Amino acid sequence: MTEKTIINIYEFLENQFLHNQSRLKHILAVLKVALDLGEIFGVDKDKITISALMHDSTKNKTFQENLDLASKMFSEDELSDVPRPCLHAYSASALARSKFNITDQDVLNAITYHCSGRMKMSVLEKVIFVADFIEESRDFVEDYIKETAYKNLDLATYLIMKETEN
Repeated sequence: MTEKTIINIYEFLENQFLHNQSRLKHILAVLKVALDLGEIFGVDKDKITISALMHDSTKNKTFQENLDLASKMFSEDELSDVPRPCLHAYSASALARSKFNITDQDVLNAITYHCSGRMKMSVLEKVIFVADFIEESRDFVEDYIKETAYKNLDLATYLIMKETEN
């Protein structure tokens, strides 16, 4: 995972979201929060950068496009329980692997589970999951969750999982 890969991903995103600047702004806001959290909790900056940039990279695709892309990396059984609003996370992970040759499983998992979370997430997974939920444009998030994220990542992850379980 090199600087060149990160530049290629960023250029891809600029092109993908040329007509959806709010999505690109969200991705960059997640990156900012994730880097801040990563510094506190000791996570590799390149892994954070790639995970954060890729997390919503397929959000503009149709359901069928996301399903087709996700099917290249995940079995039908694995995809059958994925909530429809989270399918883009699976297709984004598949895109990271196929287009940008991302093979680091922790990075791929952080992309895949940024929407739904899961049991036994790595620190990187938690950073991306939490950053996606608390980034600055998310005005529905209670301040105490945002504050907790910078002090206790596990507790913030738990609070967000409870908040979104319905």
